[in-house]
Amino acid sequence: MGKTTDFTFAGNIHVQTMERQCGIFIGEQNTAIGWSAHGKQNSVFGSIGGQSNLLLCNTSILIDPDIVDTPIDDRDIHIALENSSDENNLTNLNLNSVNVNSMQPGSSVFVGKGHVNGIDANQKENTNHGNLNGNNIQLMGNINLTNDQDTIDAVMDDRDIKIAIIEKEL
Repeated sequence: MGKTTDFTFAGNIHVQTMERQCGIFIGEQNTAIGWSAHGKQNSVFGSIGGQSNLLLCNTSILIDPDIVDTPIDDRDIHIALENSSDENNLTNLNLNSVNVNSMQPGSSVFVGKGHVNGIDANQKENTNHGNLNGNNIQLMGNINLTNDQDTIDAVMDDRDIKIAIIEKEL
């Protein structure tokens, strides 16, 4: 006997920015196992966003004399299992809207059935300021200095063992 699922999403999702390793899952049975995100960011100040911002005549100095700093070793083992089925499954999905303006690496938007096993994101940044998001953002007369004399710095040896056994429905 077949299984019928009715899923109705009555509303809107509006996302301006999805940072690394973010997700929007909509629908019946979304499986996401073993997400991991590692990062190191050195910033003098963070992101600038919105309408009509002015950054005027600032001096930003970032000094990062590392001895080692960010070695990340992520040795996760991810296992995802799903039982097989010989039934005819039907999912009725009514979706009004999903709006995402920008996505960082490792971000996902799922609609309906999805299987994800072990998404990894690793990141290292040295910035005087973060992201510039929005409309009419002006940077004028600023001095930015970054001094990053590394000994080792950002070694990310991501040795994941990913095991996914997902049996299809018959």
